Amino acid sequence: MDYLIHLIDFSFYNSFLAFITGSYLGFFVTGNIILVNGSKFIIDNACTGFVSIAMLAGITFPLKTDFLIKLKFFIFSTLLLLIINIFRIIFILISGLIGFNVELIHVLTWFIMSGIVLWLWLNIGLKKMFNKKEIIDLI
Repeated sequence: MDYLIHLIDFSFYNSFLAFITGSYLGFFVTGNIILVNGSKFIIDNACTGFVSIAMLAGITFPLKTDFLIKLKFFIFSTLLLLIINIFRIIFILISGLIGFNVELIHVLTWFIMSGIVLWLWLNIGLKKMFNKKEIIDLI
């Protein structure tokens, strides 16, 4: 799925993400490029949060439960992940502004996003939407 995400043209969404995150912080934005202290930050398909959303889909839709419940959970969680991802990009841009190692921050925040996916799935999905106490009840 990661491979497909990198093949699809998300240039409009990438530019939108660059615009809302870069403009919010007062940086110069052109297309999907944000200029921060002379450095270029390029928002590409890897920055969209779609890999995390694909991971969520992969652990949600195979479950043995009503499809509409899974779909509602997936839509709610996707919207939440997209919003969290905006703050993730803002955090990375601020890290670049103050001189932190942006590559390290980028990787760490990606792992945090993966943790958020698992937290959503276990705490919101499993316990509240799917009404189960154990994962084994869904597989």
